[in-house]
Amino acid sequence: MTPTAVPILRSVLAAYAFFIAHWRPILIAGLPYTVAYALYLALTQMLATGAISPSVAPLVPILSIGTMIGSVALSAAALRMAVRGDFSGWMGLQLGRDEFRVFVVSILIALLTAIIFVLVFLFWGTVFGTVAGMALERAGLDPEETGFDLLEAIGYMGTADWIAVIALGLGGAAIVTWLSARLVLSLPATIAQGAIRVMKVWPLSDKNGWQIAATLILAGLPIIILELGLYEVISAGLGHRILEVAHLLGEDNAAAPGMARMREYSLWMGLFSAVNIPVFSGLYAYIYQNRMRALAPQ
Repeated sequence: MTPTAVPILRSVLAAYAFFIAHWRPILIAGLPYTVAYALYLALTQMLATGAISPSVAPLVPILSIGTMIGSVALSAAALRMAVRGDFSGWMGLQLGRDEFRVFVVSILIALLTAIIFVLVFLFWGTVFGTVAGMALERAGLDPEETGFDLLEAIGYMGTADWIAVIALGLGGAAIVTWLSARLVLSLPATIAQGAIRVMKVWPLSDKNGWQIAATLILAGLPIIILELGLYEVISAGLGHRILEVAHLLGEDNAAAPGMARMREYSLWMGLFSAVNIPVFSGLYAYIYQNRMRALAPQ
């Protein structure tokens, strides 16, 4: 660890300290998004269960667009607060150049991450299929003659095969995480410099990709545990899952508990973006300012 390395624990504490110090204006700025998202969730649930007339279905895309605009406005507002200490605008919200830049940078980051994820996943899937095919051959079965079926082949995989496949999968996940960590400084840099910044801020995270990744994970763990724990507690109290997601999944996936649970959790956590986005904005801003100071000429 170099003397100028990102301080992991201090960065995480700074993220939550930012939210605690400014929770009132932050939650006010997040109110439009939260209301629009809550209405979107309620409407889609009622339509899925037949509780309301399908004639109101056109409101769903309208609310979806509203949540997207609210999310971008909230992200820009939180970053302005964290980077520049700027609380200007209606309820701290604006719809101007900062919002446009944050939207563009978010899209670029998502595209870059998605491209790397797809490439890594394709490579991992190819290796997985190869290992499974080799397991079939060791069992005396010819994949070409018997017809290769991955689910069947998995049953012939041994411990060493699984260790290799899982290790490679974890390595791929680490690559995507590292890339994401190095790109997040683009958001505070775009606000601080008043221009779209993506690869131009890449040197800021040089030799600190894993430290930034660690801060993202540590900052996200309390949020994930609390929000998902709340979901399970409320669901248990009601006697049923709060969010019905079968209509959002394909016929094959609808019967898979893991797929349904992940979809439930992602929808639920979106309801708390007025907390999640500012916490991570505070984290990005602190790391960005830390790196700018560390790399400034002495």
